[in-house]
Amino acid sequence: MRVSLHDGQKEVFSDTHKYRIINAGRQWGKSVLARIIVLDWATKIPNGKFWIISPTYVQGKQNHWLQLQKEIPDIWVKKKNEVEMSIALKNDSTIYLKSAENPDSLRGTAIHGLVIDEIAAIKNWQYLWEYAIAGDLVRYDAKIIFISTPQGFNHFYDLYQLGLDNKEDNPYKSWHYTSYQNPHIQQSVIDEQKRLKTEDAFAQEYLADFRKATGIAIKQWDRDIHLIAPFEVPKEWQRGRGFDYGSSDPTASLRIAIDNEDNWFVERCYKDKKQVIRDHAQVILAQDYGLSFIPIYGDPTGDQWEMEFIKEGITIQSANKEVGQGMRGWVEYSIEIINQRLKPIPGHIIRLPDGRIIENAPKMFVLDTLENQMLVSEIERLVWRETAQGTTIPVLDESVDPNGHSDLCASLRYFAVSYRKRTPVQIPPPYKASDDIIGI
Repeated sequence: MRVSLHDGQKEVFSDTHKYRIINAGRQWGKSVLARIIVLDWATKIPNGKFWIISPTYVQGKQNHWLQLQKEIPDIWVKKKNEVEMSIALKNDSTIYLKSAENPDSLRGTAIHGLVIDEIAAIKNWQYLWEYAIAGDLVRYDAKIIFISTPQGFNHFYDLYQLGLDNKEDNPYKSWHYTSYQNPHIQQSVIDEQKRLKTEDAFAQEYLADFRKATGIAIKQWDRDIHLIAPFEVPKEWQRGRGFDYGSSDPTASLRIAIDNEDNWFVERCYKDKKQVIRDHAQVILAQDYGLSFIPIYGDPTGDQWEMEFIKEGITIQSANKEVGQGMRGWVEYSIEIINQRLKPIPGHIIRLPDGRIIENAPKMFVLDTLENQMLVSEIERLVWRETAQGTTIPVLDESVDPNGHSDLCASLRYFAVSYRKRTPVQIPPPYKASDDIIGI
């Protein structure tokens, strides 16, 4: 083998966890490590099949094919196949370079070891893993390496979190390395990139820090500010709901509590695609049991859905489809309303019912509960689509949601463009007969 590993690479290479997750900056040596690990497996297990999966065919060829041929001594090689990008060794094990572009083409081959390179850039990860890859790893109890530089809080972030628990029985292990930790790269080269790039871009690309993805739609979101510990929301606060319908996609709804100063608090979320309309309705009615009237705003194209939900005791109004001044469309307008709500306001103070005080507060928060994490996940993934020239257009790329099409974000948008704070109704005190007596 013609490659020497630096200390960080050696640490990962020698580890024995079944699932190894490496979060590393550019030029740290992720791709080199991927090839060396696969080659090590292939030389030790005769008649094995080993894959390196890249996001695209082009990336696999550019990042691995030529380098792999240089790194494997000719004396070990039995056959090379340029078309399918595979190298068979003399022990009859074969290393294949694969692409994630067509997940169905990866089905049905039992493999002995797998490296997934730049996993954060794979758009269809959930489908790729659950329906194309996972079943092929069972037969030989294959080990798997996940390697990437972050791209926002997407599926790679979720995977990375699994390996942070150091319990002995945890099959996952995660590492974090910055570009500076490659001793073969001059620090001045990386520092030059720091001067050229924005703070977020540099932190993500070279410090391997999970930051907001490029083109993020709800750009004002910051979990350190907007995700707050739950509290008991007073029953007398006003509430409203957003609702998004789904047949093959999930049906989703979120409930927002509004205090007397028009601050919004997302307190309940619901998202499910396995139920029928009656089941969806029963969950929503159970969530809202004991509360006063709650206006609900849904997809304005869902007239038939509205009629079906009325039969189940839930009245949904069509969202107000207006376009804001200077906006390119209704979707952009609704996203901008949310972003404005999330902006911290100097001098704005919120006193929560549990005694907490939030200074310089925004006008919107999400209560940190397990069910509300579904919304947080959507917010941190939701991006605008990009043209081939790299510019964004006012169309949301909802395919990045692994569990639907950003349905809770859609529910939030429908609420945001439609809700108007209601003036509390003054209820007179109970009638007493003495009220009719006029003093003599």
